[in-house]
Amino acid sequence: MSSVNSNKKLNSIADNDDILTEILVRLPLKSILRCKSVSKQWRALISGPHFCRHIYPDASLVSGLLLLNSFYFDQEYEFVPLTDKPTSPPFKTLTFVKHPSAGVAAVHNTVLCTVALHAGKANSQSMSSVNSNKKLDNIADNDDILTEILVRLPLKSILICKSVSKQWRSLISGLQFCRRIYPDPYLVLGLLLHKINLNNQENDFVSLTDKPTRPPFKTLTFLNHPSGLEILQSCHGLLFCSGFTNTDFRRDYYIYNPTTKQFRTLPLPPGGQDSTMVRGMTLAYDPQKSPHYKVVCVRKPNSWRTYLGIYSRLGHLNPFKYDHHCGRMGYYLRYQIVIYSSETRSWKLSGRPFIVHNGVNFRRGVFWNGAVHWVNYYSSPSLYFKVDDEKLRKMPMPATPIPDVGRRLLYLDESRAHLHLVEIYGMTKFEVYEMKTDYSGWFVKYKVDLDSITNAFPEMISTHLHPSKFAILGIIREADDGESYMVFHIPGKVIRYNLNDRTFNMIYDFSPGSENRYLRFNWFDAYHYTKTIASI
Repeated sequence: MSSVNSNKKLNSIADNDDILTEILVRLPLKSILRCKSVSKQWRALISGPHFCRHIYPDASLVSGLLLLNSFYFDQEYEFVPLTDKPTSPPFKTLTFVKHPSAGVAAVHNTVLCTVALHAGKANSQSMSSVNSNKKLDNIADNDDILTEILVRLPLKSILICKSVSKQWRSLISGLQFCRRIYPDPYLVLGLLLHKINLNNQENDFVSLTDKPTRPPFKTLTFLNHPSGLEILQSCHGLLFCSGFTNTDFRRDYYIYNPTTKQFRTLPLPPGGQDSTMVRGMTLAYDPQKSPHYKVVCVRKPNSWRTYLGIYSRLGHLNPFKYDHHCGRMGYYLRYQIVIYSSETRSWKLSGRPFIVHNGVNFRRGVFWNGAVHWVNYYSSPSLYFKVDDEKLRKMPMPATPIPDVGRRLLYLDESRAHLHLVEIYGMTKFEVYEMKTDYSGWFVKYKVDLDSITNAFPEMISTHLHPSKFAILGIIREADDGESYMVFHIPGKVIRYNLNDRTFNMIYDFSPGSENRYLRFNWFDAYHYTKTIASI
């Protein structure tokens, strides 16, 4: 809005009812009627005599006669046009209400004369008056002016405007318009804490803004699912959800926008009728690059060729160099990637099946830099999958102190177009890594020291000072990196820790209870809440 206020001329034009009238009269009649529900101001404007004269300049014009012979049981009307250009009949029978009697009687039982509303003729007449003023004409056809008008509406009204016309829908769905509504698309307003629990499906919400943000919901109720709904992932304002597994092992998947309250049910992926065949699914959405999203599904190609063996004799089948440490610690599995596109509303196979070590966690995929990333908890290669070119590649990882033991991964997620990784091998000191955009490796972005926090909150110290007494819920990058912070959970509380000056404060206190001696959530139980008006 600051950019709008800086331009007083544009501001005054956008608030001018005459300009809004010139824009609305260009719409088809059906779209004009939809605009009545946008706001009280718009309803009053469209219902006013000035606007009606724009649509139908001659209110006394009789476009035709509707004839009904009351002596016949046939209740179809004959229409006689009275204009030079033939007018289409408005109806054949009166069906606007289902009347319990034989039908709706004609006036006086003889001849009914009415004005047949003909949007095409009316619009052509109104256009002639509009064209007489070229300056108004140019302003009314200007998308920038329309944008200035629409951004002043409440969110609910803006969403109604999407259904007015294809032009308006395209304008409102565009990147420029979205930035006007939410100038910072990376702003994380809060964290949704969601623990899978069939008995209690309520979510905790931790506000991260100076002015507390209201939680978008307490439970997922956008659909009355028989077994309840859970969050699988958040991605730039959209939530990827699913129903809890039914007795027949079938899972349903949904994309939900908590800002607009809209959702879409995804068709099941090929082979997805049995949820045990699906290894993991990840939402890939970047509104800065495209209004469309994709879902990457990793599944077993079939049920009997999955377990292909153990040890190094299968090394030649692996598309990556075989790791003998993994040969001693697990086995290799065969998978297939399928991709759903919101643009085509369909799934498609991506490439051929591939073989990978079972330590790769496909259920915790993270979308960043146009790719989905999966970590291997052993020393075998981790992977990333470029969504656009559909290429699967190795992702380098920081060296582990003891390779045979495996990784102590505490956090992997994206914030403000940065991918972060945290592994802890010490007590209360650790480093936050960031991936280079060319995938040449990780570098240390922040160093964390929690000693001062353990002094302030001794409840986070376990018997052996093991770091399991806290869990990282989020690393949030700000536009000013000096304000970037980490959110972590200790028993009973949530702490905000500045990653630069190392100051901290408690921002959330769970309700009292004996369970406060333990951790309720882990990093994969926290989901970013970001506002977006993206269509799904």
